[in-house]
Amino acid sequence: MTSPRPPRAKPPRASANEIRVRILQVAEERFRRVGHLKTSMADIAAELGMSPANLYRFFPARQAISDAICHRAVKEIADIAFAIALMDMPAALKIERLLTAVHRYNRARFFNDRRMHDMIIAASRANTAILAVHLDRMEKLFEYIIRQGIEAGKVEGACPAQAARALNGSFAIFLDPALIEHCLRYDPDSDVTLRERLRIVLPALLPAALTSTPPP
Repeated sequence: MTSPRPPRAKPPRASANEIRVRILQVAEERFRRVGHLKTSMADIAAELGMSPANLYRFFPARQAISDAICHRAVKEIADIAFAIALMDMPAALKIERLLTAVHRYNRARFFNDRRMHDMIIAASRANTAILAVHLDRMEKLFEYIIRQGIEAGKVEGACPAQAARALNGSFAIFLDPALIEHCLRYDPDSDVTLRERLRIVLPALLPAALTSTPPP
């Protein structure tokens, strides 16, 4: 007489957060492949192998999915900027490298990942808070860098909050993904323009700061 087989262990159920992450991954892949305008909630649900009704339990509309992906995309930019802000170098040089890196990242996505760029622009127009948060992050990073420069004795006479606000306004066209198309359409040599603007603006905002030319 054979002994009964033990019951099969059920695979662990994914948490709600894990399901949300998977939904965003699949949606982002489809947005890149066919574009966000050609993607419906039913399309995303089909690729996930779930019912549209189940998908709506996690996201009430496609716009909510686009918003979440857009938030994640601009957070990638902030992560690049934050890493530069933590580097051990003079304040002005950090600002130069930060602006150059963010601008090149936005430019590369515009040319090499156009469908994702278009989705970000559409999402940010529908939800203006997304890019407002992004620019606020940049301003806070500028203020942090300037304060560090003052504490190190490399920057004199600057009010960190005012200088950071002025930097954000002066270089918004290089920082804001929504402005990159305008920037490149009217200024194909935007890297050169950025360096020229840095040479004028940084000495005025950060007296006694050590400046240098951003790397090519």
